[in-house]
Order: sequence, then structure tokens, then C-alpha cells
Amino acid sequence: MMERAGVETIDGLRLEHAPPAGPRKPVPLLLVHGAWGGSWYLRNYLYTAALAGWDSWAVNLRGHAGSRPVADLGRVSVLDYVQDVRDCLQALGDCVVIGHSMGGLIAQKVAEGGGVRAAVFLTSAGPRGVVVLRWPVLSRLARYVPALARGRAFEMSFQHAAALELNRLPAADQARVYGQLQPESGRAMREIALGAIAVAPGSLRLPTLVVGAEDDRITPPGVQRRIAARYGSEYIEAAGHAHMLMLEPGWEGPFARILDWMDRALTPPADG
Repeated sequence: MMERAGVETIDGLRLEHAPPAGPRKPVPLLLVHGAWGGSWYLRNYLYTAALAGWDSWAVNLRGHAGSRPVADLGRVSVLDYVQDVRDCLQALGDCVVIGHSMGGLIAQKVAEGGGVRAAVFLTSAGPRGVVVLRWPVLSRLARYVPALARGRAFEMSFQHAAALELNRLPAADQARVYGQLQPESGRAMREIALGAIAVAPGSLRLPTLVVGAEDDRITPPGVQRRIAARYGSEYIEAAGHAHMLMLEPGWEGPFARILDWMDRALTPPADG
């Protein structure tokens, strides 16, 4: 049986922790959420990975869910969030890191600095040189430009969230998930929109997996394939899924493929 999951604190950061059931994997797993989110929406992955033997952690980045409170969330940088994850790794040791959306870009930047055994970039934001913005986002961007330009915390409207991020969730789940979203940093979103976060491709000397989703409208499959090509990553695409595939019906299938890849990534090559 899996030990009871709970919340633990690392240097002011609040993390959900699910200890492993059965034989323990060689290193812990650290999950990193995306914009407007928190550890709460990664629980399907957190608990399933723990049942598969992973010592599983899901961080709440600063200013999210009571984690490392900040005076002005709107001015927090993506690089501040990168430091949060590095601080977790300092305490946990080498980990496999799964980053979703903005968390995928954070995971790319963290992996650049070492301390990561393997990394999964899940419907990820792109680094400098990989343009993410497509018409479905650009057509809705105008109302958020003041918050982006001035570094103010802001929320997406329900209509935009439902169209861009929650489009593969049943209507009742869309309302429930939207009700748990929180404001996000305008500065961080501006950095992502303008491609301000650089990651040197040759610096990721570790196994990497990029996961795209067929119906993702905010970080579409074409973007994910470009990220995979940039790092020489293995690529898989989740048919019938969209941006929030960890909450969508049938989420178990793509995650089983991710768990299988993680096991293979940590398996030493056979001699000869």
C-alpha cells in the first residue's frame, strides 16, 4: 500500500508528496505546473507515479497555493520559477522532472543547469527560437496586453480558458477546473510570449521526452515537434487530447507511455 500523501515544505515552497509503493525507483520524480495552476492539477500523475514506485513530488511555484509568498506576483520572472525548482532539486537530489506548459519551459532551463536525470516537456512553452504563438492565442491576446506590458498579475477569462486550455474537458469539468485557477505573472507571460528565455540546445546532456497533444490549441503539436527536434528528444503525441491532458478523460493512456519512457531513460544500456 502507498503511504498517505501529504504537503511538505522546502525552503518556503509547498510541495505535494506521494511516497512510493512497492520497489522504489532510483531517483525521485518532480512535477512542475504551468501558468495559472498549481500542484492540484497534477495529482493524477503524482499518485499514479507513486503507485509505480516513484517518490513523487509536485511543487507549487512561488506565489501559488501559499508557496513562497511574493509582494507583487505580476513582476515574477520565469527565471524566479526556475530558481524555485533548482531549490527543490538541491533538497531532493537528482530527479526526473516533468514540466507542463510554462513548467515545461522551466524544466528545460533547469535541465540546462544539471541536477536532472531525465526530463519530460509536456505540451510545453517554447524557449527562444521556437515561436509558440498561433492564431487561436493571438486572436484573444489584446485584452491581456496591458497586464503583460506592465507586469501585472492577471487571469484568463473563462471563455478563453475553455477555448485554449480546457477544450477537451467535459463542460462541468471546465467550470470546476477554471474555478481553481489563480492569477499569473504578467512578466512571466510576457517573457514566454516574446521568447525571452534562452536554453542552449547542446547543454541538455540527458534523456528528454517531448509530449504533444493532437488538439492542443495553446502549445500545438507543431511547436512540440520543433522543441523535440531542438534537443534531439524522443517525441510522442497524445491522440484525442489537448493542453490539459492530465485531467482529460483517458489521461491514463498517455501517462502510461510517459512512465514507460522514464523507466527506459533510467535503464543502463546493455553491455556489448
